[in-house]
Amino acid sequence: MTMNDNIAAAIGDPAGLERLYRNAQAEGNEASFKEALRESVAAHPGDVLLLAWVHRLDVAVAEKEEAAGDRHWLPLIGGSVVLGVMSALLAGGKPPVPAPGEASTVFWVSWGPLMALGLLAYLAWVQRATENVKRYAVAAVAVVALALYVGLVFGGRTGDAADLVAVHLPLLCWAIVGTALCLGYRDRARQAYGFLVKSVESVLTGGIFFGGGLLFVGLTVGIFKVLGIELPEEELLVVVAWGVGTIPLLAIGSAYDATHAPAMQDENAGLTRTLRILTRLMLPLALGVLVVYVVWFIPAYFWKAFEEREVLLVYNATIIAILILLTVVISGPVDAGQGSFLRYAVLALGALTLILNAYALAAVVSRALDAGLTPNRFTVIGWNVTTLAILVSSGVRLWIHRRLSWMPVLRESMGWLVAPAAIWMVVLLVVLPLFG
Repeated sequence: MTMNDNIAAAIGDPAGLERLYRNAQAEGNEASFKEALRESVAAHPGDVLLLAWVHRLDVAVAEKEEAAGDRHWLPLIGGSVVLGVMSALLAGGKPPVPAPGEASTVFWVSWGPLMALGLLAYLAWVQRATENVKRYAVAAVAVVALALYVGLVFGGRTGDAADLVAVHLPLLCWAIVGTALCLGYRDRARQAYGFLVKSVESVLTGGIFFGGGLLFVGLTVGIFKVLGIELPEEELLVVVAWGVGTIPLLAIGSAYDATHAPAMQDENAGLTRTLRILTRLMLPLALGVLVVYVVWFIPAYFWKAFEEREVLLVYNATIIAILILLTVVISGPVDAGQGSFLRYAVLALGALTLILNAYALAAVVSRALDAGLTPNRFTVIGWNVTTLAILVSSGVRLWIHRRLSWMPVLRESMGWLVAPAAIWMVVLLVVLPLFG
């Protein structure tokens, strides 16, 4: 366990916190203890015990870190409005979707990078330290270079390769933002895991915002229709494009407090706690589905995935959903998640997903050998290999560190293994143009 995890586990336990401090002194880690204490106070500003230790050790806590819920709403809203206007202009009256052939080329190439640049600017505004600003500036240059590369190589193209690039480009931009954010902290694997959890929460928050916006637009159209006024489709597309540009930064700002590290976010605010409860309730259901797949459906219909593309798509969609569930289900306070049921359920879910992933990989490789390598098959093979590496490596680390608390080990494993996913997305952008 990291020092931050140890302090989090000792909240509400004065004797445990005292022991932790004395051990840190004995090992010469008092500075690390103070830094972890400062971050813990930022994440739990109302905890009396932590505040007492802050005064006891004279740990400096900036006022902005003591102010709970500060999201710097003025630059957040202003930046979101600017992004919305730019998105509407780039859409050019076409559907604002990242799909070549349907959307304007400028829109699908620039939407993901534009959102990433807006987020980097917001982070630099909030975290004004010179080192942070430099790091975000370098990330912004990388995002712009990526957008230029995609525009030059794939601009104006349609087909499977272009569609795959359109899907992966925003994800890679998001990975660049996460890398720039997590490099500012020492415990990068732990921060990367926190970034993953907040990413899931931000996506769901954005979905809620967008759903509310569509509901409002639908009601407005309905009211005008009753009055005998037909709103032009072109104007509605402009409104939707504006929302597509405005919502992401607002959603991220609502879910993520940029004044705190990713691993030190308030886990009882926003959707984080709800997601954790929901995923733990869904855990037995997910186990049941995987048991049916692995124990009955695959043996009974072994060649289905080798012959039918739709079955293989279902399996891969299941793998992605399970990985997201595993990421969120182990979030929250460490001391509240050490129960044997949760541990063995997570391990069983990971093992079954590993089997399903290996089977899906065998099926798509077989299809590629029989019918040729297409952009879709190449992409799926790479993702299957990547997820297989993530699951195997996580299991190996859990075994190596079996005497330690399992949850922090698994979190750090998932944090470290984000890198292979980002590397594979870079490989895709380089190789997909070769398919013609």
